[in-house]
Amino acid sequence: MKKFKELRKKANKFIYKSYEIQEDEDKIALHFHYQLDEEGKTTDFLHRLSIKKNEKISTDFSMQNIVFHIGLAEAISYYKIALPQEFVIECGTINEMQKKWFEKLYFNGLGEYIYLNGIEVKQEDLVRFTCKGKTFDKTALCTQQNIIIPIGGGKDSLVSYELLKKEFPDALMFSMNPIVASQEILKQHPKHAIELKRELDLEKILDFNARGYLNGHIPFSSIVGFISIWLGLLYKTKYIVLSNESSANEENIIYNGQKINHQYSKSIEFENDFREYVFSFITEDVEYFSFLRPLDEIHIAKLFASFAKEHFFTFRSCNVGSKRNEWCGKCPKCLFTYIMLCNYIEDAALQKIFGKDMLDDLALQELFDGLSQSDAVKPFECVGTYDEVNYALSKKYYSCSQQELPSLLKTYKPKNMEYPLHVNYDGQNNLPQKFKKNLKSHVEKLSF
Repeated sequence: MKKFKELRKKANKFIYKSYEIQEDEDKIALHFHYQLDEEGKTTDFLHRLSIKKNEKISTDFSMQNIVFHIGLAEAISYYKIALPQEFVIECGTINEMQKKWFEKLYFNGLGEYIYLNGIEVKQEDLVRFTCKGKTFDKTALCTQQNIIIPIGGGKDSLVSYELLKKEFPDALMFSMNPIVASQEILKQHPKHAIELKRELDLEKILDFNARGYLNGHIPFSSIVGFISIWLGLLYKTKYIVLSNESSANEENIIYNGQKINHQYSKSIEFENDFREYVFSFITEDVEYFSFLRPLDEIHIAKLFASFAKEHFFTFRSCNVGSKRNEWCGKCPKCLFTYIMLCNYIEDAALQKIFGKDMLDDLALQELFDGLSQSDAVKPFECVGTYDEVNYALSKKYYSCSQQELPSLLKTYKPKNMEYPLHVNYDGQNNLPQKFKKNLKSHVEKLSF
């Protein structure tokens, strides 16, 4: 906390200087310019996004508003260096309601960062926006009844695509700086692929970190959200279809009265806030929602095992091994994914996918406890709830004889729990009716 106060006093002003749209025959590039004032010394950060043009892209509308907002979302990657209270926006103006919205996003989206760095700060004291630029008008376009699905290489977005591809044969898949697994998916569907390049001013960030400034998790899905709205406008596509499930709503820990959720920008709370913001201030013609929101990880795991068999050996959810296109076999994400799938994919196939029987690796005991015991700190990864984990482990435990039990299950105490596998399609979600009908028709084909 002392270090945070010292650094914040030292680097006391962050400036969103400008954004620029560069367009030629081949591509559209977005350039963003930020500054951090450190005791009178100014450091400039240059951030870039670019996308190749094709016959499906149309730029016959003003991009100023959405591009300005992408820059405001992307700024958090540089703002987090010192969390200065003063945030000056020189290239646009947002009203008081918008300021409150971004104050909430920055505070909750940086919750894990705040917790792990031992910072004590209230939402109203974290950041204060002042504006010097112009205001923006909402964008009105005629969009088509098609979908864009952000693809990260994991199982969830593949489930969304497999379930929706028949109803939306022209479905588009979007990936930003795609890992090998995502590249393979896009290569299989070249006419449906959208690839975007994102370039951080990384050397300068690392220089600040080397000098003792702070680092940590950001709400990356909020950045993807604003970029996906831009893509919806470029491709004149109505629906941005996320693949976030109900368990993304659960916090990892409560710290100073704040729910710390690694997946905050994947939660229904953020989704609701984001939809309202986009409709109010950007456009009413592109709609953002999560297709899998009514489901939990148990449902998604069985849907993946049932409808996405062709992706068994290409999907990747491991952040550690993503660049090498492998499952590291040592992280919470690997273990959680293995647990979710262990009842729905045969042991031999599952062990071939992950390179080993992860439930037979005693070196993973601490991670196993963190995933399955509610009195442990839930790992700061995109993993599901304790109930989901214990349901899957208990089901696996009872399906094995005592002689067959893998090492981690030998000391595990199975739970006699009533797990609610019934799906409430009218609960907390934003699915348009035809998407609910599609999801329901596929889930009802399964038995749990």
